[in-house]
Amino acid sequence: MSQQLEMTKTIPSPRDTAGIEEINRSRIPTATGPSKRTLITYGVAAAYALLVLGGLVFLANSAAYQSTDDAFIDGHIVPISAKIAGRVQNVYVTDNQDIEKGATVVELDPRDLDAAARQKTAARESAVAQANAAQAGLEQALAHVRTMEATEESDRATADADKAQGDKAQSDLHRNEELFKTKVVSPSDVDQFRMAAKASAATFEAAQKKVASDDAQVSEARSQVNAFAAVLESIKAKIGQADADLAAAQLNQSYTLVKAPEAGRVTQKSVEPGAYVQAGQNLFALVPKNVWVTANFKEDQIRKMRVGQPVEIAVDALHGQKFQGHVDSIQAGSGARFSLLPPENATGNYVKVVQRVPVKIVFDKLVESALPLGPGESVFPAVKVSGIEFAPLNVAAAFVILVAGVFLILRKGLGGSSRNADPGR
Repeated sequence: MSQQLEMTKTIPSPRDTAGIEEINRSRIPTATGPSKRTLITYGVAAAYALLVLGGLVFLANSAAYQSTDDAFIDGHIVPISAKIAGRVQNVYVTDNQDIEKGATVVELDPRDLDAAARQKTAARESAVAQANAAQAGLEQALAHVRTMEATEESDRATADADKAQGDKAQSDLHRNEELFKTKVVSPSDVDQFRMAAKASAATFEAAQKKVASDDAQVSEARSQVNAFAAVLESIKAKIGQADADLAAAQLNQSYTLVKAPEAGRVTQKSVEPGAYVQAGQNLFALVPKNVWVTANFKEDQIRKMRVGQPVEIAVDALHGQKFQGHVDSIQAGSGARFSLLPPENATGNYVKVVQRVPVKIVFDKLVESALPLGPGESVFPAVKVSGIEFAPLNVAAAFVILVAGVFLILRKGLGGSSRNADPGR
C-alpha cells in the first residue's frame, strides 16, 4: 500500500503537466524582435565608436590650437599728476568714472600764479619801454651822424675849392715873378700876388683842419650810434627774457587745470579738495579702453605661433564670453629674464625649467561689455597655429582600436545573448 502511495505522488497530474509546458514556453525567446541585451550591446558599441572618434578629433584639434591659463588683460595705465605744487581747489571726477580726452579733472588754486603772471607782464612792458627809448636815441644819433657827414662833405668841398684857389694863386705868383725878371711887371704887383698866394694857402689849411674836425665829429657820432645800438640789443635781450618768463608764468597758470591726456576710467583716486599736492605727485590713474592680452605661453608652444594668427579669447570675468583677436607680437626672450631679479643658474646645480614667453594678443575690435575690462583680469586664449590635421599614424591606430573594441563588445554581448537564448542550456 505504501508503494502505491509513493507512485501516486511521483506521477504528475494533467494540470501540473500543462503548467510546466507553459513555463517552458515562456522561457523560449520569440522571434518577434531583438532582445534588450542585444540593443544594449549595440548601444555600447556605438558609444565606444563615438568615444574613439571624439578622441581622435580632440587630438587633432589640440595640435591645431595652443592655449594657456597664464594670460591676463593688459593695457596702458596713465598716471595723472600735477605739474606744479599747489592747493587743490576743485576735483571734477569720482572713482571709476569714464572721462573723455582733454576733460578737466582737477583744478589748483591759481591766485599765486596769477600774481606772478602779472609781475612778469609788468617787467616785459618796462623792458619794451626801455627799448623804445633806446630806439629813439639810436635814431637821433643816426640823424646826428647824417648831419655831421653832410657838414663834412660841405667842408671838404670848400677845402677843395680853397685848394684850387691856392693853386691858382701860386701859379699867378710864379708867372708874375718871371715877368718881374724881364721888368714887365712892377715889384708891387709881385708883392700883391705873393700875398694872395699866402692868403689862399692859409685858407686851404684852415679848410683842411675844418674837414679833420668834421671827420672826428662824425666818428664820435657813429660811436654814439654804436652805443645806442648796443643798449638797444641789451634791452631786446631783456624783452626776450621777459617774454620767456611771461610764457612760463602763463604756462604755470595753465597747469592749474589738470586735464586728462587720454580717454579712460578713473582708478585709485587719492585727491580731494583742500589737499596740498607737490609737483609730480600721483592724483589717480587713468585706464584707457584700448586693452590687449598678454599670454605667457610655454616655450615649446610657440613653435608654430606667428604674427596675425587668429585667437579665441575667453574672459573669466564675463563667464567665459569669447572674443576674437589675433597675435600681435612675440617677445624676444622669456618673461623671467626681464624680471626684477632674473635667475642666475650656477653650472653645478642647474635644473632645466620650462620658460614662458609673453605673447601680445590684440582684440579684433573694441571690447563692448557691461563689465569694464582692465589690466590683470584673467582670460583663456586659444591660438589657432594650424589647420586640423589627422596624422596617418593616429588615424590608423584609432581605426585599429575602434575595430577591435567594437568586435570585442559585439562578441561578448551577442555571444552572451545567444547562450541565454539556447533552450538546451
